[in-house]
Amino acid sequence: MAKKKSCQNVRNPRVLSPAERELYGWVDPEVFTQSSVLASEHLPELRREMRLAQDLALERDYVLEAAGPSDRLPFRALEDRTHFLWVYVELFTRLGVRLPFSDFQREVLTWCQVAASQLHLNGWAFLRTFERVCLHFGFRPFWRIFLYTYQLHAPPPGNGFLSFRAYQGRRLFDAFEESIQEFKWHYFKVLPLLGTRPFWVDDEGSPYPWVYWNSEARECRVMALDPLETLAFDFLQSLPVCLGKRSNFRCRWILDHSDAEIVSLLIWRNKVASIV
Repeated sequence: MAKKKSCQNVRNPRVLSPAERELYGWVDPEVFTQSSVLASEHLPELRREMRLAQDLALERDYVLEAAGPSDRLPFRALEDRTHFLWVYVELFTRLGVRLPFSDFQREVLTWCQVAASQLHLNGWAFLRTFERVCLHFGFRPFWRIFLYTYQLHAPPPGNGFLSFRAYQGRRLFDAFEESIQEFKWHYFKVLPLLGTRPFWVDDEGSPYPWVYWNSEARECRVMALDPLETLAFDFLQSLPVCLGKRSNFRCRWILDHSDAEIVSLLIWRNKVASIV
């Protein structure tokens, strides 16, 4: 695979055709300057080094394809062509996301009407960290609690990558990185093995709302939680204090296991029972 290099100054402007402008004219033009640096010859090594699927037996169900020179992330499959999923390398290598996406991940993406590749890597980090902490403590990650805590956010000038931002007074985790950009140049397509139905299409073969970039991505705000959800949210919000931390958990602490030992101490000290 190509050596990871800085892509901050790599810009490949892409002039849209009239038909493309009609479909993608709402997207921030900057997105169309970000072509993938991954070529077809890089994919075999990438496949050997990177785990893609939850179950190793499912790895063969996914076919990797490099983005063409004129491809860009907002582009959909052409009519009558197989629907594919745009993904970032770092989604798997740094955040530990696996295919198929979990029910929780799909629920949040569906309610927000945001495509998986339209979501900034920091947004994915909030999603993944919330899920991992919930599962660590033995309860289901509820999409309602997540969307009570975080709102979909479009940094200026808008119509580009989207992320999540905590509502005032509800922040659970700090960002994975303050500035993370390299992922935008390391993306590829995932297609289904011939004869299989991928998890990103329904029974009729139509793609779900979170497959391709969507101009109608929205803030889906949960105004209030039920008693059980409130209990879970209060527990999550109390974790840093109970662990003697002065601030929120950083997503990276959870996702790279650097905070796994101190999180486990909470159970060892039986503090869960005193909180819940």
